[in-house]
Amino acid sequence: MFELDAPTLLITLTATQWLLAGFLLLQNRQEPGINGWAVSLFIHGFSNLVLFARPYLHPYIDIVFYNACVMMAFSFSHWALGKIFARDVPRWQLVLPVLLSVVSMSSYLDDIGSRVIYASLIVSMQLGLMTQTIVSSTNTGGQRLKRWLILVMGGFGVAYLGRATFAYFYPDLFTQLLGTSLLQAGLILSGIAYSVINTLIIFLYKLERVYEKLHHEATRDSLTGLFNRRAFLSRAKRRVDTAAFPISVLMIDLDDFKTINDSFGHSIGDKVLIHCADVFEQVVDDQGIVGRLGGEEFAVLVPYCDSANAQQLSAELLRAVQNSGSALEMGLSASIGVTTTIEVLDIDCLLAQADDALYCAKHEGKNTFKVYIPTRHALIKAGYKPA
Repeated sequence: MFELDAPTLLITLTATQWLLAGFLLLQNRQEPGINGWAVSLFIHGFSNLVLFARPYLHPYIDIVFYNACVMMAFSFSHWALGKIFARDVPRWQLVLPVLLSVVSMSSYLDDIGSRVIYASLIVSMQLGLMTQTIVSSTNTGGQRLKRWLILVMGGFGVAYLGRATFAYFYPDLFTQLLGTSLLQAGLILSGIAYSVINTLIIFLYKLERVYEKLHHEATRDSLTGLFNRRAFLSRAKRRVDTAAFPISVLMIDLDDFKTINDSFGHSIGDKVLIHCADVFEQVVDDQGIVGRLGGEEFAVLVPYCDSANAQQLSAELLRAVQNSGSALEMGLSASIGVTTTIEVLDIDCLLAQADDALYCAKHEGKNTFKVYIPTRHALIKAGYKPA
């Protein structure tokens, strides 16, 4: 019959931690920090076995060595979180808890109450530092799971602080570490909860980051980081369908880009594309959606933007591109075609209209913008040059 006695629970905790560690290594061992977290689980499990074998070990091993293993496991956890959340963890935060544990446990070898107090305070400090590492992370993905991890880590840190306070006022309750008291069972069960919950959150966080990375790669142009053609069309269609009228669409083409490639090479051409993409994003900002349709051709969709505002935005884009050429020590310019609608039109139709206007801008000397006018485009196609 299964009983909530400490020895049985210690074996259960060890098995749980080692199974979780093995699972992580099998599933995500190439992910930054996962190896460190798995090592921390293995060390936690080993320390539980040391505690289980306490009656047969020398006091220095079953007390000092045990607590040093526990602190080392938490230090590995902290190091792993630094890798997972792209934060540099100072070495002193990893080494100091282990040293404090060895000194305090050696000093109070015969005083279990003091040992529980100091061990709890050190673990609470480690959990606080781990929480701070997560909070200071600038990773933009997985925010919901990140908040959960902060809550759990911080919660366990407060719990260990409470344990230290409780041990200070009621030290006798901690004199039978391998007893069958409900308190000891609760402490070991909390260890199981800590290992399972945090490992699960980290695993889900990693999965979410992988999904976000794949989604980013599927929707972003690999060179410029702008929305690729498919993603731009999808988002533009949604804006048109929401009737965010008036809607303006701009088609942008870099002037003489083939000459740049032929004269300076494709590597410089790529730098020009990246540079201009940054310029477009800075000027458009959160007004609209910017995408790269292919080659040196870009598109911008701006909801709630009438023709006058679209022309003003086009002029700003042309000035920004021309003024930014000095950063690459070359002359840069672009041509823009503009179209505006106040009724539902297929996004392909709007792009075709903007492309017609772009054709006119190219035809009339480049480094300018033109607004879509059906009759003018028809004349140019027929070979006439409007005044």
